[in-house]
Amino acid sequence: MPSEDVPDEGTELTETDFNDIIAASLNKSYLLQKGKPSYPAWKNKRKLDEITEWATSDGANRPVICEYEPDAWWLWTKWRGTALSMTYVSIIINMGLGIFVDWFVHTSAETTWSFSAVPPADEPIIQKLVGMQTLWEYQLTLCTFILAFFTSQAYSYWRSVYFTTRAVQGRINDCVLILTATAKREEPIEGGKEKSITGFSPEAEDLVHTCTRLLRLSHTFFWAAEPTNSNGVSDKGRESHTFRTKIDDEIQANSAIGPILLSPEGLRYLELTDELTHTEVVALLESGLPPSQYCYMLIEWVMLYVMDGLREGLIEGGAGTEQALLKKITDLRAEYFSIGDYCAGRMPLAYVQLVQVLVDSLVWLAPFSLYSGLGSLSIPLVGLLTLFFKGLLELSKSFLDPFGNEGYPGQNIRVDVLVSELNFGAASRWVKAAQHLPSRTPTRD
Repeated sequence: MPSEDVPDEGTELTETDFNDIIAASLNKSYLLQKGKPSYPAWKNKRKLDEITEWATSDGANRPVICEYEPDAWWLWTKWRGTALSMTYVSIIINMGLGIFVDWFVHTSAETTWSFSAVPPADEPIIQKLVGMQTLWEYQLTLCTFILAFFTSQAYSYWRSVYFTTRAVQGRINDCVLILTATAKREEPIEGGKEKSITGFSPEAEDLVHTCTRLLRLSHTFFWAAEPTNSNGVSDKGRESHTFRTKIDDEIQANSAIGPILLSPEGLRYLELTDELTHTEVVALLESGLPPSQYCYMLIEWVMLYVMDGLREGLIEGGAGTEQALLKKITDLRAEYFSIGDYCAGRMPLAYVQLVQVLVDSLVWLAPFSLYSGLGSLSIPLVGLLTLFFKGLLELSKSFLDPFGNEGYPGQNIRVDVLVSELNFGAASRWVKAAQHLPSRTPTRD
């Protein structure tokens, strides 16, 4: 039901009318949040400039995920985003526990032995530790199997999410490719000694540019509404998730893209940069849908424009073209939903908790269990075991956090790269290729 603040249908909206609509939307947000702004830094023009640049960029300035060199020395010297950076605190604590066990056993034992020697088996305190070692070895076998399987499943999940983000790009590129290849073209124009086709007809060109612009913005709006850590504007790049604080979370929330770009002021700014039309902004604001649904509104608009274009003859190819275009658009909708489905159903709590308890108990019992067979040499071995088992566990949990929202930025998928790659493909690659179609049989002298 239209708002009473909006002019009746058919009435031309002036600049004042539009500003009144935005003000009304902002006032509703203030009331819902008890006087708090509906989005952070909405008066900050510099922030709006950054967000608009993020939304329209068509040049990736970094890889979509952290790359590596296969050289062994290069890999050994890396720290940020590695298992070592995730587990070094646990390694230090566990080695310290190993030192304490070594000191306690030496001070409590009835006999003495050198630092590098194996403790005597007949020592009473060592005999008590032998039973713990036997139990620990059984747990080691179980933990190794479960953790290896858990890591494999977590990495499979990460790959599924990554390839779904690529599938989203693929479906939009498919739509634009089919649209530009089937749009009505101008009649061949005599030019010099040969005939050449310069591009689309005026009406078809308007349809192509409108649909490609809306598809591109739909992709941008989708990622703006999706919580991510690494988006090119508010990257945190934490060295480790260990020291994540409430202040960090507040900073992350205050620099998020979605609340700014999808706000009324953000939409207005996109209009000023010719990314949205005045009518489109009004339609989005008056739809009654939350900003997270704007991306779906845009793809439905594209579907309706495509249907109109088919009826008017601006898109050629008949029923086959219609079926292909509509299927690609519905496939795009499915890929959008798949991202949310993956994030919602990534792994049951009970599974993750059991693996966490299994690994932690194995690691923290290692200083006591290994001492009877290795003595003081168990201290460095405890550090290695902590690195391997805790490292695999933390690495697995980082795979279950593909967008870095829970403090694992090392393996996160960089959303700004996805946006810029699609912007180039949808706005440049297919449109420009179709606009410059040479004649198949040029005349010769």
